[in-house]
Amino acid sequence: MYTVAQLSGVLDNNNTNCECESIESVAQVVDTEVVNVTDVEQIANARFNELNLKNEYPTDRVHFNENINDSNIKRSILAYGPCRPNIAFPSSAHEDGNTYKFSSYFYSMTLKSGIKVQRFWLCYSVGLNVAYCETCWLFANRQYSYYNTAWINGVDDWRHLTFKIDKHEKSIQHIDAGKIRYNWEKNFTIDKVTEKQYSDEATYWREVLTRIIKVILSLTAGNTALRGHEHKNNDGLTTSEGNFMRTIKLLSEFDPIMNNLLNDEKKKIKYLSWQVQNEIIEILATSTQRLLCKEIQNAQCFSIIMDSTQDINKIDQVSVVIRYVVLDYELRTLKIEESFMGFFAIDQHGAKNYEKLLTDVLLKLELDVKKCKGQGYDGAAVMSGIYSGVQKRIRDIVPNAFYVHCCSHNLNLVISDAVKTTEKALHFFNTVQAIFVFFSSSAPRWSTLAFGEDVSSKIKQKVLKKVCPTRWESRHESIYPLKVRFKDVLKSLSNISLTSQKKEERSANTVLFQINSRFEGLKKVNDHFHFLHPSILVSSKEEEIVKASYDFVQLYHDDISPDFTRQLLSIKEFCFGREIFLKIKIDKELPAKLNWPRSSFQHQYIKHRKRKNS
Repeated sequence: MYTVAQLSGVLDNNNTNCECESIESVAQVVDTEVVNVTDVEQIANARFNELNLKNEYPTDRVHFNENINDSNIKRSILAYGPCRPNIAFPSSAHEDGNTYKFSSYFYSMTLKSGIKVQRFWLCYSVGLNVAYCETCWLFANRQYSYYNTAWINGVDDWRHLTFKIDKHEKSIQHIDAGKIRYNWEKNFTIDKVTEKQYSDEATYWREVLTRIIKVILSLTAGNTALRGHEHKNNDGLTTSEGNFMRTIKLLSEFDPIMNNLLNDEKKKIKYLSWQVQNEIIEILATSTQRLLCKEIQNAQCFSIIMDSTQDINKIDQVSVVIRYVVLDYELRTLKIEESFMGFFAIDQHGAKNYEKLLTDVLLKLELDVKKCKGQGYDGAAVMSGIYSGVQKRIRDIVPNAFYVHCCSHNLNLVISDAVKTTEKALHFFNTVQAIFVFFSSSAPRWSTLAFGEDVSSKIKQKVLKKVCPTRWESRHESIYPLKVRFKDVLKSLSNISLTSQKKEERSANTVLFQINSRFEGLKKVNDHFHFLHPSILVSSKEEEIVKASYDFVQLYHDDISPDFTRQLLSIKEFCFGREIFLKIKIDKELPAKLNWPRSSFQHQYIKHRKRKNS
């Protein structure tokens, strides 16, 4: 244990120029009369391990400890330069009665050829009055079996200094330390080499991961499975590599980095496993989600669209979509965006469970539920209930979050229910389904659809598809191929019924009868509805729309509103915009000139023109 007074003595012994202010500051920090030995060492190390430029000779050995482990201090000492003063050196008496002292003559040596060579390693400590080897002090191997501290702590035998210098220059310790110093001065340090190795390794793996991420993005952008169906043989080995590995191997044929990764047997880690693939996908999804959430957070408000469905494992997955407005204040534009936030599993299907799931998802995404101004769900009581449904629970939190029944879902229900009330429509779709079943159940029957000339062009056309029982929109995908290939279907059915000997195929007569009876007038209906196609409606002239709509109203007067013509013209006007609306002048007496009866049609047409002019 040391007292403060003893501590000041220790500091004075290490530095003759130690000021009293330093001791007083130490006493203030310690704030006690007793200091531990460890504290003394820490204070001494802190004091004698810094390059103080205020000193007359900052790199003098007296200002530092024997061992310096800090690389930055070593670099500072080398950068500042050795302590080689040229002063009036103090003398010291010897036993023989003579006085000896250090001389600047020792800083260099003269070769036999007369050339003068500097000894940059030799330094003189003004504070200690000794000569020392800066190279061995900074770079000597302390683990060397013949390690000697003489030239590190300093030599003051001025009488035999020449002999000692020659001996030290030839020592293994000094030679090895000189090699290390040379590497330091050339920036070939172990730290630098290691740092370069780390940098090269990091750059290599960064290039590898960049290529892997690009491959994953390319595959997932096209909804292509990374691994697909991986079949295994009896030995448990995978026979199918999957799309990801096939793409990586294809890339390795042209890219040297991926080629090195796959063919270098020393590399045991390749970052190509399915776990790494899933982790990268998760990281990419999280980053994308974070960017979308930041965009939503900057919006003034948003609405929620939510629905649930079962996945392949029969687990209910809730899809959450956020609808919001992006404002560009510089361009003064706005853009409506819908961002899919992900699928979230749900175990129970009560309104309370959906509410908790939704609030948890918004909390996880760091979205303020108070900004929610709209809700869009299906018409299920759990979601749309006005007393305890999800929409009511959300409105209890945010009163302005109004609920809107999903328009697409609502329209699908209306059309599906309306069709069920019409016997002809039911027979129509039953026949479409029967035709698909008849041809798809047999490969030879399916091939007969290419019967006749231009086989290749017909094969490339739309193939028949089954009727979807739930989604009304998908039924268009079933009817359109039948419309395109209607003649081929008739030819194939006729050919099968006349040439086949199989009972079930000869029943094609029944199918033909159904087509003739249930599809009677199909072309006529198609012609009547043809002008309602959006592209036809927009490209048609105003008088053409008026005439076609009048015929349509006369044909379906029981099902079509008399205001139908005005509605079509308004739709056309809306599509073009008021600025570019085709200004086609129509004679008010057009119905009379075309021999149309003066009825409610003329009244509604004139009403439309007046409304447009106003």
